[in-house]
Amino acid sequence: MARIAMVVTNACAPDPRVERHARWLVEEGHSVEIYAWDRGHKHPLNESLQGYDILRTRIGNSPSVGSFASWKNKKKFISKLNISADLLILNDTDTANVNFNGKIILDIHDMAHTWPLMRGNSIFHRYASRKMLRDARSIMKKSSMIITSAPGFQDWIKSEGHHSKVVMNRRNASHLERIDEKVIGYFGRIRDFESMKKMIEASKIAGFRVITAGDGLATERMIEEYPEVDYRGPFTEEQLPALIGEISVMFAMYSTERGNIMQGAIPTKMLDAAAFGRPSIVNSDTPMGILCSNEKLGVTASFDDLEEIAEAMAKAHTMEINDVKGDDREILVQVVANLLD
Repeated sequence: MARIAMVVTNACAPDPRVERHARWLVEEGHSVEIYAWDRGHKHPLNESLQGYDILRTRIGNSPSVGSFASWKNKKKFISKLNISADLLILNDTDTANVNFNGKIILDIHDMAHTWPLMRGNSIFHRYASRKMLRDARSIMKKSSMIITSAPGFQDWIKSEGHHSKVVMNRRNASHLERIDEKVIGYFGRIRDFESMKKMIEASKIAGFRVITAGDGLATERMIEEYPEVDYRGPFTEEQLPALIGEISVMFAMYSTERGNIMQGAIPTKMLDAAAFGRPSIVNSDTPMGILCSNEKLGVTASFDDLEEIAEAMAKAHTMEINDVKGDDREILVQVVANLLD
């Protein structure tokens, strides 16, 4: 079968979507290598997991700290890649400019060009956003096929003049036994401190215990300001079911100032939680909120209303999640097969 390379600009420790796709492709008989950037210098350089290999790159002698250093070192990571494969899958548009001669699948999980504006509105942040948008448009033109994680992102891709297929971050149902204790969890990238603050403050009102796991730019601040929170550190995909088994509700709310939220982002943690029989709390009046309500995956609340979030926690705690859609494996497998023919 084929040699398939994947590129992601995080440490892939874990990256549930990327690793799930890697497992699917390995099960189809392909050889898969994931090229990842370990900006924090925390993870093994080479790792084999369930048939695929993760090859991590570190830039410099110390972790990348701050927006400018991260931006500069991400560019170095991309420029250093020398990939030989039958097919390349680029994960998100910030992987643009990888030197590769061959067929490319661009997988858009998020509106990457909105990320710099989450950190500020300075001249530098605006320049970085514009540059990332130009790169996104360039790599979309070069790609053999585009897939995306959310229907709303598909609309944006179409507005840019390109066709795409939606491969959502769903997994097949594997319900866990419900728990009586009121416990809310957040497992994933901890990028937005304001979201963590809303969850923790609302949990005090609702009488919920909080468990968090993952890493990201806001992790240290969360630990410093809320040392009482049960923080488990980074986790692997294999550890996720056990973590979800300890909670009764998943928190999947984000500041609507993030450009991707109103453009259609669907949180993976909501879909993961539902597959394991756990309801989520998500933003009302957003595409994710509409999906949550339509599919009865949890409860929606206004991001700016602590009392409403607390009430949503209590309501979600009593919900049963029984009917969830399965994964989109066959869509991805067919996209890859078509390109390899």
